[in-house]
Order: sequence, then C-alpha cells, then structure tokens
Amino acid sequence: MARLDSELAHIREILQEHRQGMSVTEIARVLEKNKHSVGRYLDVLRASGQVEMRLFGMAKVFTLAKRLPIASMLSITTEPILVLDEERRVIEANDAAISLLGLARERVLGQQLQHLPVPDPRILDLVTHLDQAATGQSTCDEIHLEGEDERYYWCRVIPMVFEQGERGTVLILGDMTEHRRAEKALAESEALFRGLAENVQDGILIARGAEFVFANRRATEILGYSLEEIRSLADPLAFIAPEESERVRRVFDLHLRTGEVPREFRFWARQKDGGDRYLLARFTMVESEGRPTKYIVLTDLTEGRLAEEEMKKQSIFVRQLMNEFPHPIYALDRSGVFVECNTAFAAMVDRDRTEILGATVPDLIPTEDIAAFTAADEEVFEQIGERIYCTTLNSSSGPHHVLFRKMILRVGEEGVLVLVGVIIDPPELPLPR
Repeated sequence: MARLDSELAHIREILQEHRQGMSVTEIARVLEKNKHSVGRYLDVLRASGQVEMRLFGMAKVFTLAKRLPIASMLSITTEPILVLDEERRVIEANDAAISLLGLARERVLGQQLQHLPVPDPRILDLVTHLDQAATGQSTCDEIHLEGEDERYYWCRVIPMVFEQGERGTVLILGDMTEHRRAEKALAESEALFRGLAENVQDGILIARGAEFVFANRRATEILGYSLEEIRSLADPLAFIAPEESERVRRVFDLHLRTGEVPREFRFWARQKDGGDRYLLARFTMVESEGRPTKYIVLTDLTEGRLAEEEMKKQSIFVRQLMNEFPHPIYALDRSGVFVECNTAFAAMVDRDRTEILGATVPDLIPTEDIAAFTAADEEVFEQIGERIYCTTLNSSSGPHHVLFRKMILRVGEEGVLVLVGVIIDPPELPLPR
C-alpha cells in the first residue's frame, strides 16, 4: 500500500510539472516503468477524481484534476452531510451534521454510523434509517419519523471513491418537515378556498392534465354545464363555439407540445342550451406532485363585446356615409397624424386610405401647401372650437381657391382630441387678387 501511495504521488508530481498534459507513454518514460503498470496507476487516479483524461485523436492525454478539498465542499452547504468508508465509519461530517447528531465531533469521527451514541431517541431513529440506506437495505429517498413530533427528511446516498481507490458513501440529509406541514395546511385550506371560489363573480376552473377537477358555481352558470358534465366531457374544448374551434385548438395543441400557456385568451363559448358567451380566460399553471395544474379564471365579457360590435357597425355606417360625402374629409390627432379620411380625401392626395392612416401632413401634402393646409390647427386645438377660412391650394391644373372648415371632436373613452377638417372647393369663388 505504501508503494502504491508513493507511485501515485510521483505521478501527481510529474503532472504538476507538465500542466499541458502527458500521455501514458510519456509518464512511463519518466517513471522508467512499463505502460501497463502506469495505466493501472492512472486508472486509480481517475477513479478517485485526481486526474482527468482528454482525447486528441487516438492519443489519451492526462492532466491533474482541478478539485476542492472535501472539507471545503462540506462547509458550503447547510444540509447535514456524512462521509462513510467501506465499513460505514464516519470519516467526515460537516457542522450541520454534527449539530443534528448532538455529539462532539471527536465522538462522531471514526465511529461506525450504527453505533453512534446519539442522545436524542428521535435522531437515533433517523441514524438507523441512514445506516439502512447506506447498506442498500432501503432505497427510499424520504424518511418519515412517526410520533407526536412527526418529522420528514429527504436522503441522498452517493457512492464515491477516495484518493487511494477505496470505496465509500456520502449521505446528504435534508429536513422537509415544514414542507410537508405546509402541504397539509394547504389541503386543510381547500374548504376555505371552495367557500371563497363560490362567492366571486368570475368563473373558476381547475384542471389537472386535460381533466377538469373543479368548477365553481359561476363557471357552471357561464358555460351552462354542471361540474359533473364538465368533468365527463370527452373533449375538454367541447364548450368552444364552432367558429372559434380551429383557433382555440391551435393554442391548445401548442400547450400540449410545449407546455406554453397564454396569460390571457378571449373566445366565444357555446353553452349547453346553444347560447353564445364571449369570455376572457386568464391562465395560471403550477406543478403539483409532478403534474401540471391549471387555474382558469373566466370573465363574461358578452355585454361589452356586443356593445363593441354595435359600435363597429355604427363606425362602418359613419365611414360609408363619409365616403358618400363629395368633399374631402380628414381627421388629425394632436401630433399631426392622420387617423381617418374619406374616399374624396384619398383621391385628393392620390393615396390609398391604408397609406394615409398613420401618415403625417408632410408625408401627404406638398411642401408649398403645408402652411395653408395646417393654418389655424393649433388655434382650433387650443380653444377647442371651430374655424372656417379660405385659402389657396395648388393642383396639376394650377392654384385653386378652397374653403376649410375645422372643428374638434372628442373620441374614445378617454376623450382624445381629434381635429376634423372638411375641404370645400366651390368653383364659383374667384381667386383672391
């Protein structure tokens, strides 16, 4: 054994001097030994993590491994850690493990785990479980200590090889009692949750995987199905309106493939009796016991949606009416950006309506006409009134006299100011002298 230690130490010294790495042949030449013996020494050093090997083509190059001392590694974690040799004697223990055992360090190191004189019967029971885990008698990652002071621990058993090739075991322990107590408290609070859920104005659905496991009273009212009917639906998207089916299924399929969940989603739902409701769905997903749980909050926006569609109908009517008006009409916001126009105005600037909306005055109006086109704009915005004035605009046939009428309207829920201009081109008016 002493000779092996000497040879291993000699190889480490050689690699220390050749940090770029050496092959087996090169190391054997320096040691004046055959390659087979050196290869076995290197296998021991690799198994114990003291050297690393890299391949360069067919050549194997060995370098010293970059390692931290085990004592340093043990000190950087707050979980109790015990390092055992092949006979399950404790050869290393961090401060957290010593504190848990309730013994002085000298009474722990060198002692077999099963014979540690632990004073606390509860911790002694825990040590027995750890000893069984170290011998392979138990493969359970969780240790449950029953009794009045019920405790839960998780345990990891990691086989390892020491520097001289001896085998050992690392035991890592964690106290998960508070976590288990929190889970129990969460389960006990389910009744409270149900009471709250039944008294909110939004519908609440809870799904595990593709199965709905909870629906509050408001959700059943919105969807028109009972909880039992929702649970028994073979297709979880059965309450989606047919015209929305393809769009919603694309989102659902994306979720099944990637786990991605939209934060909000609006859609038309078809109730059991055939009625349609426009809903806002807000999603939250959490992992529970390794399974995704989705919380879906449904807000009924049907009345607002119907009002919005009525407004759109009115907007289309107004736009059609504007397009029937023979004079150019346009609308500008405070920044001088066009937000609306009729067909006559589009023909005047020789642009399509889609090109006009979002453009500015300099984008559409010739430079020589900008001053005439924007005259009184600031005054109309500041005084929120109406102005009528005559001016001259240029065209392909030469200058012509026009009448501008400008007024301010408030639009939208926030009452945004918009300037509406009407351009009248009366042919009977003479040009100013």
